[in-house]
Amino acid sequence: MPTEVYLVKVGMNMTEGVVEEWYIPDGGSVSEGELIYRLETEKVNLDVDAEATGIVKHLVGEGITKEPGDVVGYIFAEGEAIPDVLPGAGGAPAATTATAAPAAQTELTLSPAAPSVGRDGRIKASPIARRLAADRGLDLAGLQGTGPGGRIVEADVLAAEYDATPSAAAAEADDGVQRSSPMARKVARELGVNLDNVHGTGPGGRITKDDVEAAAGAGAPAAPAVVATATVSADDQALPLRGMRKTIARRMHDSLQEMAQLTMDMDVVMDDAVKLRGQLIDEWQEDGLRPTYTDLVIRAAAKALEKHRKMNASMTETEIVQHGAINVGMAVALPEGLIVPVVKNANALSVQALARETSRLALAARDGTLSPDDLQGGTFTVTALGMFGVDSFTPIINSPEAGILGVNRIRDDVAWEGDKPVKQQRMKLSLTWDHRVLDGAPAAEFLGAVRDLLEAPYRLLI
Repeated sequence: MPTEVYLVKVGMNMTEGVVEEWYIPDGGSVSEGELIYRLETEKVNLDVDAEATGIVKHLVGEGITKEPGDVVGYIFAEGEAIPDVLPGAGGAPAATTATAAPAAQTELTLSPAAPSVGRDGRIKASPIARRLAADRGLDLAGLQGTGPGGRIVEADVLAAEYDATPSAAAAEADDGVQRSSPMARKVARELGVNLDNVHGTGPGGRITKDDVEAAAGAGAPAAPAVVATATVSADDQALPLRGMRKTIARRMHDSLQEMAQLTMDMDVVMDDAVKLRGQLIDEWQEDGLRPTYTDLVIRAAAKALEKHRKMNASMTETEIVQHGAINVGMAVALPEGLIVPVVKNANALSVQALARETSRLALAARDGTLSPDDLQGGTFTVTALGMFGVDSFTPIINSPEAGILGVNRIRDDVAWEGDKPVKQQRMKLSLTWDHRVLDGAPAAEFLGAVRDLLEAPYRLLI
C-alpha cells in the first residue's frame, strides 16, 4: 500500500491549511526526509518532508484548502503499481501510471469496507471524522470506511448520519434538493453555487464540500445572489481569498460580531520617553539593538496589566478568565497581511530583553520562520500605525482577548505654563476593549496607567 501524505497539523488551533507548493512534481521521485510540499496555514508556512521513498502522486492541487489530517497525496514504493484512480480522488485519474500490471493485481477497491484497526487497537479514522462522529453520537465501530485501507473519513460519517435519518432524506427529495452534506450546503451558500448543477462524488452520489468548491472553480451556474456584487471589468484583478488574508478576514469579522467593542483615545506626553529611547539607542549601539517606541509601549502595557487584571482576560461561553501570565502580542505587517507573534511573560522582561525579543519575532515574521509557539498564548495585543503618520484609529480585538492597544504617531504640540506656550511631543494611544468583560471606567484606568508609565519612563527600567 502507498504511504499517505497528510496535511500536517501545526499548533492546537489550526483548523485548515493549503498545499501552497508541491516541491516534488506529480509522478516525481522523492527520498525519505526530502521536502515534499510547503504548507500554508492561517499563521505560519511550513516545509513538510516525506516519510517514505518512492513516486509522489498528488491527490490535491496547489492552493486547495483542506483540514488537518486530510490526505493530500501518496508515495508509491519503487515498482509498486499506481492505479488510474487514486484512493479518495473522487474519480479523478492519476496523472501517470508508473508500472503496467494486470488489472486484477493493480486495482484498488474503493467500495465501502469495514473500518480498519491500527496497531494501537484504535479504529483508523481521520481527525475530522472522529470529531464529527463524537459530535453526532455515532460509533466509529459501526461505520464503513471508504478511505485508504478502510480508514473512516469525513464523508463516511456524514453518509452514516444521512442514512440514519430517512425522513430528512425524504424531505430533501420532496423539495427537489440533491443529497448533500451540511458543510457542502454551507459552502454553496457562501459561494453562490446552485446545488442542482453540482455532480456529487460522495457515497451514493452525495455532494461534498469539495464538489461545491470544484463547481465554483469551474463556473457552475450559480444561484441568484442575495447581495449586490461589484461590477468586474477586464482590467480588474481577482485575488483568491485564502491563507493569511482569508484568516484575517474571517477573524476580524467574527471579532466584531461576537464582542461589544468600544475604543477610547488618550494623549501621552512623550518628551521623556523620546529622550530615554535616544539614550538607549546610543548605549546599545555596539549590540546592534535599537529599541522602538512600540517596545516602550509594550513594556508599559505589560506593567500596567499586572495591576489591572481585568484587561488581561478573555471571555468564554460561561465565564471570564483573568490570565495569570501576561503575554503581549505585537502586530507585524507583512505584504500578505497582518501576523501577531507573542512576547511571553512580557512583564518579567527588562526593556533590553524585550527589545531583543520583539526584534527576533519581527525578523522571523518577515522571514516566515516563526514557530507555532511564537504565535500562541497571547493575552493582550499592541499594534502600531504611528510610522504611517496616523493620529488615531480603531484597532479590532484579537479574539478571544479583551483588549488591544493602538500606537499612533508622535506629534509636536503645545502646552501652557501660565501664559507661556511650551512645545511638547505628544502621542495618542487608542484602546479597544470588550465591554462584556470590563466596563469603561476600569478600561480608562488601565489606559491611564500606561500613560503614566510612558510619561515617567524611568519606571519602565525597574
